[in-house]
Amino acid sequence: MQKKLEQLKNEIIESLNQIKDSEALRDLELKYLSRKGELTRILRGLADLGVEEKKVIGKLSNEIKQEVMARYNDVKELIDGKEQARGFIDVTLPAEKIASGNLNPVTLIQNELEDLFTSMGFMVLDGPELESDFYCFEALNISKDHPARDMQDTFYIDKKNKNGEYDMVMRTHTSPVQVRAMQKYGAPFRGIVPGRVFRCEATDAVHEHTFNQMEGLMID
Repeated sequence: MQKKLEQLKNEIIESLNQIKDSEALRDLELKYLSRKGELTRILRGLADLGVEEKKVIGKLSNEIKQEVMARYNDVKELIDGKEQARGFIDVTLPAEKIASGNLNPVTLIQNELEDLFTSMGFMVLDGPELESDFYCFEALNISKDHPARDMQDTFYIDKKNKNGEYDMVMRTHTSPVQVRAMQKYGAPFRGIVPGRVFRCEATDAVHEHTFNQMEGLMID
């Protein structure tokens, strides 16, 4: 066993001297130094030795393991330093131009329409997508028994108010922004409202639960 240990030590040291990168070092570690590696496999044979032989071989194996690990750590430190140096980034160098993607066709059309209407003096308005029942329906004279309020048409938020009512919805149209704009700006008034709206639809090739809408309002 002493001869096997000496041979294995020389084999590991020689292999370490030829290591050039971290991947090769990892392969060496798995082959020789891991729990299932060659060194561990030989050391398991200590159980079959006599008491005196165990003392000699045990001492030798510890010395060999320390020597091998010291060399392994030296090689690892050297390789880590080289790889970190290769990965150094000089932040003072000019940056590379990063190619950007393209705008969605819906966004392109919305931008064109906004440019058209702003050229005629219209404001571009925005409002919350999570809206109250008051702004989405009641303030627009959509009565309590109106079909648009049905569960099959509207996404109601599963949270009740202090009166035990479900009074928050995902807006079904952009019209709530008309009410908010009139409250804020009064008359005269010109504005358009582009934005996403939500309907409780069964999705297919021509239906979607989320889509874009744009409406306008002018008050003399």
